[in-house]
Amino acid sequence: MRTIDELGAPIAVGRTGEIFAWDDNRVIKLYREGSLREYVCREASVSRLAHQLGLPAPAVYEANTEDGLWEIEGRLGVLYDWVEGPTMLRDLMRRPWMVVTHAKAMAALHAQMHGTPGEGLPDGRKRTASVIDRMTASLTNAQRAAAQEELAALPEGNSVCHGDFHPDNILLQEGGPVIVDWGPASCGHPLSDVAWTYLLFTIAGSPVGAPLILRLFLFLFRRFSLSVYLRTYFRLTGAASSDLDAWIGVISILRLGDGIPEERDRLLQLIGERFGKSS
Repeated sequence: MRTIDELGAPIAVGRTGEIFAWDDNRVIKLYREGSLREYVCREASVSRLAHQLGLPAPAVYEANTEDGLWEIEGRLGVLYDWVEGPTMLRDLMRRPWMVVTHAKAMAALHAQMHGTPGEGLPDGRKRTASVIDRMTASLTNAQRAAAQEELAALPEGNSVCHGDFHPDNILLQEGGPVIVDWGPASCGHPLSDVAWTYLLFTIAGSPVGAPLILRLFLFLFRRFSLSVYLRTYFRLTGAASSDLDAWIGVISILRLGDGIPEERDRLLQLIGERFGKSS
């Protein structure tokens, strides 16, 4: 097995890990030290299923281990097809006049995904309910009870939901876009997935290590891109903004569960407006 030094410098860096070239056709995602094996297994499993369902997801290559995971110097890894091309976000930085085209393409890609049955993926509703239950340090009992009640009243769904769908997780290769980072994928209602994307566009910070020019670009283009994406998605699927709004509260708690410090205050404010103040 190679060492991390032998892999060279990472070709991409995210919150959960780093991407390294493995050979001419494959890359390995090495998770950060201390990552739970259960989570990495989950990402490998759902990524494999997304590819098998015919969705634009990279193929997964298993190691000769009991659970199929790779391990290098104590860091767990998943081996994927190498998708050649920039992310949609990076392409927008280079060609900002493509903002409308890319936002519409993103909506069409999301609608296509949501038209695919998600049997075999983890249950998104159960995951959300579990996160609400464990937010005892951040939310009051009354807030959690109100959130569970609201979740129970929301419609069922059985679509493939990506769980972290945004332009930096869409790679633009020559043969068409490919979606990566399927770790949080689940089977659920499409608008729960759109709600996550909405929150990401409206409250999320910049990607890890983002230079000043990228942060400025995101500030200028996020709202406009979101508007085009939503209008296109609603037109393609027949959903409405009021249908989406019903999911924002519970998905805010799901996002709070990710523990991203720079988002915490804004999420707690939104949750307080939805489910009552904490004090």
